[in-house]
Amino acid sequence: MSLYFLAPCHVVLERWTIRERDDTGERHFVGFGFDTVNQDGRVSMPIRVFDPVARTGSTATGSTYQLVGRAGHDRDAEYVWARVVKIWEIKSWKDVTGDLVPDWRQGRTVGKPPSDI
Repeated sequence: MSLYFLAPCHVVLERWTIRERDDTGERHFVGFGFDTVNQDGRVSMPIRVFDPVARTGSTATGSTYQLVGRAGHDRDAEYVWARVVKIWEIKSWKDVTGDLVPDWRQGRTVGKPPSDI
């Protein structure tokens, strides 16, 4: 599997998490994503704006992300994250999904509002 950078685009991300670098505090979306052309494991560039209720965000490069379904782990995305950690020389990081998205265990689809349970 190769790594590549894409031009800014809209990405729908499934089986996602949000990771934070301990050294810089930058956060990244990690998950299985698809846009109009590609479907594969993804790691975003640093997140600049994130709305946990709408589960949407944008990155430093201008890509937008829509998080759908439950948070989770994807084998392809974990592979990409491991490579990125080495390439970007990330010494330590943490999963901040539960801190940022309180209902991360609930699956939601694009455009569906949170359920009132």
